[in-house]
Amino acid sequence: MRLTTLHVRFAALALFAVLAGCATPQYQTTVRLIPPADAPGRACVQKCEAGKTACQNDCQTRYQACTKALGPQVEARYLGALKQYELDLGQYASALRLYDMQMRFNWMNRYPFQPYWWDPWPGSYYAPPPYREPVMPTRDGVRAQLEKSECKADCGCLPDYDTCFVGCGGQRVTETICIKNCPPAK
Repeated sequence: MRLTTLHVRFAALALFAVLAGCATPQYQTTVRLIPPADAPGRACVQKCEAGKTACQNDCQTRYQACTKALGPQVEARYLGALKQYELDLGQYASALRLYDMQMRFNWMNRYPFQPYWWDPWPGSYYAPPPYREPVMPTRDGVRAQLEKSECKADCGCLPDYDTCFVGCGGQRVTETICIKNCPPAK
């Protein structure tokens, strides 16, 4: 009886731990830029904004040129991915056929061939194939992967802008606020 009570307490404790883990607070960090109050500071911030805009336009132009240059690479990698998919699919099909054959001939491993009258294994002796069915590649997926690895989408314009903004007399304020499952206020 005491062992059963211990099991119930352990189960209740485990359930409480799981529920407590589900209620983890989620936070969001926001950045506010407070411009300088004086006229020379605001004029300086306008120069910073012009520099940021020029940086972003230049970055966008380079990114578009990079994506256009990827055309031949996309086709070559897509054909390679299709060949790899064909190989993976063949291996997967072979593994499934082997598993199916093992399951069909599973009766050979049962009584009277076993030395015991009882079967120590409740199910099949063979595990299903250890990997999942391969996913067929798409041209768009290959292009997106190549763009991510080869073309730089972020040129780091914002950190330079923030530095310039603060140098002009502005303030950069970072705030982290709880948005979900917040702890009670003290």
